[in-house]
Amino acid sequence: MERPRSWPQSWYAATSDPAPERKPLAGNLACDVAIVGGGFAGLHAARLLALRGRKVVVVERRRLGWGASGRNGGFVGAGWAARMDRIQEKLGIERARELYALSQEGVEIVRDAIRDMQRPEIIMGNGRLTVTRVDAGPGGYADLAYRRTTDLGATVMPWSTAEVRAVLVSQRYFQALCDPRSFHIHPLNFVLTLAADLERRGAAIHENTAATGLRRDAEGWRVLTANGEIAARHVVLAGSAHLGRVHRRAASSVLPVATFIAVTDKLGPRLREAVRWPGAIADTRRAGNYYRVVDGDRLLWGGGITTNTLEPWGLRRRMRRDILSVYPQLGDVKVEYAWPGIMGYALHKMPQVGEIEPGLWLSTAFGGHGLAQTAAAAAVIASGIAREDERWRIFAPYGLDWAGGPFGRVGVQLTYWGMQARDWIEERRG
Repeated sequence: MERPRSWPQSWYAATSDPAPERKPLAGNLACDVAIVGGGFAGLHAARLLALRGRKVVVVERRRLGWGASGRNGGFVGAGWAARMDRIQEKLGIERARELYALSQEGVEIVRDAIRDMQRPEIIMGNGRLTVTRVDAGPGGYADLAYRRTTDLGATVMPWSTAEVRAVLVSQRYFQALCDPRSFHIHPLNFVLTLAADLERRGAAIHENTAATGLRRDAEGWRVLTANGEIAARHVVLAGSAHLGRVHRRAASSVLPVATFIAVTDKLGPRLREAVRWPGAIADTRRAGNYYRVVDGDRLLWGGGITTNTLEPWGLRRRMRRDILSVYPQLGDVKVEYAWPGIMGYALHKMPQVGEIEPGLWLSTAFGGHGLAQTAAAAAVIASGIAREDERWRIFAPYGLDWAGGPFGRVGVQLTYWGMQARDWIEERRG
């Protein structure tokens, strides 16, 4: 079977499993649940519903995992993009604990799915270090974060500067928080494995099928496409930043934001001399780096945030310079792959999840969260559709706030530049 060539260029696409190209929808279908969007938010929801015996149809406007799901950092860990202390201030300690526990549930949903589908090699490493680039000393970042997160139910440990530099040989780093339950994966292969599992369970998947509208009828909803319709009792909108033609209010509450990822050539033993940690790594800056070792001796390196979603000129050179600013001992590094990933962000930095009209569900705005949070949202949507519980209401305080359109993009970009400036100033002072 020939490898499809229609995914955006990336190391993930170059190393993806062979996969068939699913046919576009042609004609009319009927099902229990129609899902718009073939990324993790949609595929997890589809799988959890199929496990409950629901008949599911998934439509994706391009290829499965074409957006952020197939080209992200691959991190699977607990927490949310919004800071947990801010969540606690808004919702109170008990609700904050529930949300943190839900994110932990998402981690286990991903882990269990990989195990159940018998693809253990999709997990590429275990553990996560969140490191600071400013020396906060005893009682600083690591100890404070440890106290805050363990109050919420986290299983993390603070690391000293000596412990950090034993595994990350860089003068840039000081203390860290270690999360042993996190892990990292090959995200595109996980997308393709979820899709194959769904089809084995009787779900229908149609690629290159853009939803062009929604219409209510006596039995529920109809998803409109160019060459057919899907009649369903429930619809899940899981299209991230691309829902404009389907639900304008949902689309207007999400900003498309780009981040960038690079993968080096094979660095041999010198990478092991610099990075001796098998798990994921991220720093605490407001617009920091995240990275991991892949393929034995390549460095996958992410960073940068912008509301300009076009690939910038000189991206490989820029990413190489960023790597060497942390690990100058790597020397002559060649960047073989570099690409942008487009994510959906809400201004409140939380996902938008829940039933927004009877039978119409939303699962979007997962930018900055990681992969476990899409599974956590899918869990509450699936249990809500099955009328098992109403856990999805925990997301109700984070609604469909207008993101400001083009003015919102300008404002967010200025905010990011300000964050980067503050990071720079804090490091120099440190």
